[in-house]
Amino acid sequence: MKQTRLLLLMLVALIAAASCSDDDPPYIPTPGIATGQEDLVIVNQGNAYGGVAGTLDLYQGVDSVYTPEAFMAVNGQSLGDSPQGILAYGTHIFIPVYGSDLVWVIDRYSLRLRQAIRTNAPEAVCAAGGYVFVSNNDGYVSRIDTTTLAIDHQVAVGPNPDDLCAVGNRVYVSISDGYNSAGAYANGYRVAILSAATGEKTGEVRVGMNPGPIAADAAGNVFVVCRGDYGATPATVKRIDAATSAVTEVAPGSLIATHGTTLYVADVVTDWSSYTTTVTYKSYSTVTGQLLSDDFLAGRDKAPYPVALQVEPTTGTLYVCSDRSASDYDKAGLFYAYRLDGGRDLRLETGIHPCGVVLR
Repeated sequence: MKQTRLLLLMLVALIAAASCSDDDPPYIPTPGIATGQEDLVIVNQGNAYGGVAGTLDLYQGVDSVYTPEAFMAVNGQSLGDSPQGILAYGTHIFIPVYGSDLVWVIDRYSLRLRQAIRTNAPEAVCAAGGYVFVSNNDGYVSRIDTTTLAIDHQVAVGPNPDDLCAVGNRVYVSISDGYNSAGAYANGYRVAILSAATGEKTGEVRVGMNPGPIAADAAGNVFVVCRGDYGATPATVKRIDAATSAVTEVAPGSLIATHGTTLYVADVVTDWSSYTTTVTYKSYSTVTGQLLSDDFLAGRDKAPYPVALQVEPTTGTLYVCSDRSASDYDKAGLFYAYRLDGGRDLRLETGIHPCGVVLR
């Protein structure tokens, strides 16, 4: 029954997609679907050390139907080794798959494969100015032309670039030097700035040790998690001012997401001698730095070991991808959708190590 419903939905989606151009117009949600009933596409990393490939799952919100390995079901092939995230842009979804050296491009409605773009060790993707930018762990950022679905430019940015975010015509890239723990990540400590129009590097800002997750607010301020050395130097969140590029410290934190002028911070601290984890969920004003909430998930079923934090920009729903504990990275994970407007929350069991979600 579930498979029949999925196939019918795929057929409808294919008919709708046939009339769409390749120019990636803005995605328009299906009329009549209430907030909280959207279809969600969830990507799971799998476990490369255990030889378990990543998966792409589909949750159909109207019928509360969860379809694991939807990419395999639709396309007849594996998603690949260690997908790192997911981006919806117009009518396409982009999935960087680190271990398979490619970015999948699939149709946002049917999930059918449109293109496999070969690129070295892709870590993350973001969109700006009609392009999709890919951070490559080999030291480059690649730019994908979304009309041709091909890489049209590459630029060197520094060792082990990690995450990216876009602010207008600028793309910010965290440079981690993440494989250089023996050298205290000395060649990182910075965020590179690219022009979306040219793809070229235009500057950089010095931040803290081992920068990773990065996000921008509605005013153009950029926030980056500087992960430290996972020991003596703890993870902290830094703010890059939109007007001056001055850098200030906001708070301890491991994961971040922004919505309007609110910064959501999850700080995940594990005692590796006992494998016990403490997680705090705080929010701040991105303009003043003022603490807005000491626990924005108070009274809710909280994710036990968050690994990714997102906010859906149109609904303001907070998404958290989570492992079950610090030692359960090889087991089925959990996904939470928190309706911060007071609506009903959602909790799903996922594939191994979920790491990102988009609306279909």
